[in-house]
Amino acid sequence: MSPVLLDLTLTPNRSLSRDHARLLVLAVGGLFLVGSIRFLLLGMWPVIPFLVLDVALLAWALRANYRSGGRHERLVLAGDALTLTRVSPWGEAEVEVLEPFFTRVQIEETPLGDALLYLTARGRRLLVGSFLSAPERREVGAVIREALARYRNQMPSTSAMA
Repeated sequence: MSPVLLDLTLTPNRSLSRDHARLLVLAVGGLFLVGSIRFLLLGMWPVIPFLVLDVALLAWALRANYRSGGRHERLVLAGDALTLTRVSPWGEAEVEVLEPFFTRVQIEETPLGDALLYLTARGRRLLVGSFLSAPERREVGAVIREALARYRNQMPSTSAMA
């Protein structure tokens, strides 16, 4: 059994935990409740449904954000295969297998300062870590490049064969 040279799981960044998101919705809802009482006393009751709609849309947006956070990618370099497994937010997995000896890491810099990370091998080009920031993609690219170099250094030399 050959050793695992790379086992990397990439997940989207989330700046707010689920508990803090709930607290945010409750705080905004509480603030809007106080405001709606004021609007009601001033006779501006038609504003209240819009405040309720705002809180509902905020809750929906945060929930959709966390659902998309279930998306992740896993890269495993073991044996003679570099396996990229993409898992959607709904748990559906898509597996791509590349030959590590022929796989190259490409970081494509865009004019706006973004960096796109690709794995290329034998005419195939796979985008990796599209949900990561540009510095994170550059860092992940360096880690993958290093693991592929270690893999190639382990390969027996063919120059001694006759």
